Amino acid sequence: MAILVRNLLLCFLFSALAMFLALLWFIEHRHPSQDYSKVIERLNNNQIVKLKFTGNTLAFTDIEGHTFVTTVPDANKFLDRIQGKDIHVVVKQDRFNLIYMTVISGFIVLLILVAWGSSYKNNKDSEEDSTFASDKLVSLSGDDLKLTFKDIAGIPEAKEELEEVVSFLKSPESYKKIGATIPKGILLQGPPGTGNTMLAKTVAGEANVPFYSFSGSDFVEMFVGVGASRVRDLFKEAKSNTPCIVFIDEIDAVGASRSSGASAGGQEERGQTLNALLVEMDGFDTEDTIVVLAATNRPDILDSALKRPGRFDRQINILPPDVRGRLQILKIHCKKVALSSEVNLENIARATPGFTGAELANLVNEAALMAARHRNDHIVNEDLEKARDRILMGVERKGLVVSDEDRRILAFHEAGHGILASKLPKSDPLHKITIVPRGMALGQTQQLPLSDHPAYSKEYLRSKIIVLMGGRAAEEIIFGEQTTGAQSDLLTATQIATDMICKWGMSNTLGPQAYAIDSGGFLESTASRLSMSQETTTRIDHEVNELLTSCYNEAVSILKQEHWLLKNLAEILLQVETLDGEEFEIIVQCSLEKEAAAAEVPEPSCRTCAVRHDCIQAQNL
Repeated sequence: MAILVRNLLLCFLFSALAMFLALLWFIEHRHPSQDYSKVIERLNNNQIVKLKFTGNTLAFTDIEGHTFVTTVPDANKFLDRIQGKDIHVVVKQDRFNLIYMTVISGFIVLLILVAWGSSYKNNKDSEEDSTFASDKLVSLSGDDLKLTFKDIAGIPEAKEELEEVVSFLKSPESYKKIGATIPKGILLQGPPGTGNTMLAKTVAGEANVPFYSFSGSDFVEMFVGVGASRVRDLFKEAKSNTPCIVFIDEIDAVGASRSSGASAGGQEERGQTLNALLVEMDGFDTEDTIVVLAATNRPDILDSALKRPGRFDRQINILPPDVRGRLQILKIHCKKVALSSEVNLENIARATPGFTGAELANLVNEAALMAARHRNDHIVNEDLEKARDRILMGVERKGLVVSDEDRRILAFHEAGHGILASKLPKSDPLHKITIVPRGMALGQTQQLPLSDHPAYSKEYLRSKIIVLMGGRAAEEIIFGEQTTGAQSDLLTATQIATDMICKWGMSNTLGPQAYAIDSGGFLESTASRLSMSQETTTRIDHEVNELLTSCYNEAVSILKQEHWLLKNLAEILLQVETLDGEEFEIIVQCSLEKEAAAAEVPEPSCRTCAVRHDCIQAQNL
């Protein structure tokens, strides 16, 4: 592209020069020429009234006003001829030759500058390409060396694997003495935010060795061969600084399977770059103390040749931490902030299931921002709770105007969720009910598990669907209509029911068979159904619909039995807008006591008929 632009610029300069010179020539030669002998003849006949000398060029004007041009062989002799004649003579400098030489000289200088600039740029690009690897070298020193395994928590298995790598980098002789070789490559794979990059830097900090940090996209260029050249430069630089660590972040950008579809040029460039990476990793000398760490969220699309033993010998899954891991991570991040003594980090860890290390760091930072915004000296429980709601649901929409009727529908909707969450034995405990709009949600019912679930039972999943159906069921029981507020509930319930039937074989009719597979690696995966007959597809749709319908009917049945509690809870939500788990339990207990007391009081009866009923006469007794 740069060469094309340079050529176009040169063509433009040549064209401009030619047009300029042609214009000068036209200006200077716009009059007709005449022989010198005829000029002498006219001069002798006194027919010339004006003469203009420009060098050896003579422009004369006759008595009729016509102008002609001729060339004078000897200007001095010609001047002697016009002595004594009534002729106006003008002597002018030869501007054309002066301008002509000036323009030509300037153009030559300009060409030299363009050629020199192009050569300088090519040399600079060549130097940049040749020093690509060394420019990316990160020498850990100072504060960087303080990053150790003490700063990492929640992933004990990964730490144990990497501690062995650190030990090898510090004292490789003890391993080589017994004949053991450290893995050449270690692939860190897991969801975003689990700390892949931080782990790689920690290994380098612990071992105190040079650290090369690259992204997979650094090797991918539009010109074929550039990526492969950069891979070779990288490993050449690494071999001259052993022992060292080479870290390639998002390696799926360059290491994707060569059978995957892509454009022809892109596929050729990626293929060459991947081949160069494979050759370099397989060409390590046994004496080279180089460890290649790579991170990815999509291990499912990596080329099989890249993951084989001898290249990436180990693959470490880094998953979101459990409740104990979250507690340890929170303790590390809370050391950097002013935390109130009343804060119970165990409760915070239990209230953040599924949070990664990056999300927990963001939680503490958001809480610190809220405390500073309110001019508080310490972070309190309320700050952490609001920060959690902000991360999960978004910012509170204080400017949203909701009518009284919509607030009433919303209160019964969320009350339906809350009652079902408390009544189903397999359901997670209720944590909070709120009708305060946040983000895209007008309200939310939050449940927190007592412990992390490594696997889900069929009854647990079915209870989850019933709770999700509680909002729609409450709306129909109280108002006899349906609203769009159940959109998210229905989407989640349908996804769970589909996974139960298609992925987990939880259907008595279809049997223990999978009809769908996940794709997307550790990112948000999407299930795609396998090839099947139309009859099987129809049966799957029927099973999903039957499961959802039965869960909805059960939700309606439970809420009808808890009609008293449903109304009482909704009225309280309209007043306070937010209830936590303890407040909810108090309301449930009070409602049960009131309902029992109302059932024990005998209904007034009419003295005339001695029948218990609600007639006007009985009410007046």
